Amino acid sequence: MMEAMRPAQQTKRHERAVAAGLGALLTLWYVSALSQDLPAVHAADKPVQHVVGTVAAIDHKRLVVTTFKGQTISIKLTKQVHYKDKTDPHSNRPPAVGDRVIVEAVRDKKTLTAVTVHYSPMSQPAEPSD
Repeated sequence: MMEAMRPAQQTKRHERAVAAGLGALLTLWYVSALSQDLPAVHAADKPVQHVVGTVAAIDHKRLVVTTFKGQTISIKLTKQVHYKDKTDPHSNRPPAVGDRVIVEAVRDKKTLTAVTVHYSPMSQPAEPSD
């Protein structure tokens, strides 16, 4: 019976290590992004909250993020939100489902509203063939 549990334990250990590694990479990316000349985030003197995770769903009104701890957080999107693609700094395209994000948001009563969405696309452009 103990032999059957070892692969499951190894899988869980591996999943935790991967999640920790992704979290560390996102943190490093975020810190390096802040060192670049990104606009200061102050929304009517409200404190900014950060939501880190993966896009579970997105439309023109709402962004749903699954955190690395498994929480699902819904964030309101407005026309004023700024999208920052790590691979294309000049783009203002929104992220897609599966992309890793760091959302800077402000809370108004019970609603989180995005100010800036930093993201790293999961799908990479196809390599040119020879």
